Amino acid sequence: MKAQIVIVAQHASGQIDPVTYEVIACAQELGRKQNFVSVVLVLGKDIRGLAQEIADTCGIEVIGIENEALEMYNAEAYRAALSKTLLQIYPAYIMLPHTAMGYDLAAPLAIDLKAACITSVEAIVTADRGVSFQRTLFSGKITAQIMPCKMPAVLTIQPGAWSAEKEKGTHAGEICITQMQFKPTSTKTICIKPSEHEGLDLNQADVIIAAGKGIGNEETLSLIFELAKIFPNSAVGSSRTVCDQGWLGYQHQIGSTGKTVAPKLYIAVGISGAIQHIAGMKDSQVIVAINKDPNASIFAVAEYGIVENLEAFIPALLDEYRQLRFGQKEV
Repeated sequence: MKAQIVIVAQHASGQIDPVTYEVIACAQELGRKQNFVSVVLVLGKDIRGLAQEIADTCGIEVIGIENEALEMYNAEAYRAALSKTLLQIYPAYIMLPHTAMGYDLAAPLAIDLKAACITSVEAIVTADRGVSFQRTLFSGKITAQIMPCKMPAVLTIQPGAWSAEKEKGTHAGEICITQMQFKPTSTKTICIKPSEHEGLDLNQADVIIAAGKGIGNEETLSLIFELAKIFPNSAVGSSRTVCDQGWLGYQHQIGSTGKTVAPKLYIAVGISGAIQHIAGMKDSQVIVAINKDPNASIFAVAEYGIVENLEAFIPALLDEYRQLRFGQKEV
């Protein structure tokens, strides 16, 4: 088997993480530009079903690597299995999602493979000198194009930068499941417990209602959640200040130190527009800002701006929505 691009799949609780399909989309774009072949690696225990899902959905070859130590994510075990496999394939590019797993593994893999390492990739740029990878620096103040000077190159792909729409192949991809043996690691993952939170994962939401310090107090969050309920496939996000205050958990945080999102609609409520927050949501398709301060920086990136007290505007908006909805039902 010869592959120039290897994608490391992310999965948990028997489900492929949607971010995996975003990384596959990035790999397919790069493959079209350079006429490269891609393959997906799925690590775990009893992962044939996961491998089959990717192969059927994307028409791409999948290699499953099974070992008891890979049943739950463990950095040491994943590194050992991946390094052993990649040294045999020796691809030009290794792609991982820029998630906790991805940036946990990227640098150690680059060391093992003596490879270049570029993190948080947001776009692929082709020029006369070759292919480079675009990412933002300093909380979005600078955009850099970085070209690896050696191969292979380990890349982490920013969630939201590519669409997770699954490109159906004409045929299902081939699957190869191997049992791998490697030396015992010095740590073992006992369990993985997801944090408790309400609502849809931010990276899967079509609509995000984000709350900032300008909402005033924790009690006002009830209005944010009420607004989110009127949109299908929606989630509630926040600025870092809201999380630091303890009003919402950090899984809701959007920005350079939180999640990067690109929903169809992003409604920023009481968010000033600090560059750290803008870096995490600037690629949203439509941005609406609600803020009583007409000079708030958020209005510079918003397609629509409402200068109003949110405690007056949101209830009025909800009332208007209910009237229109019931009116449509009566027709």
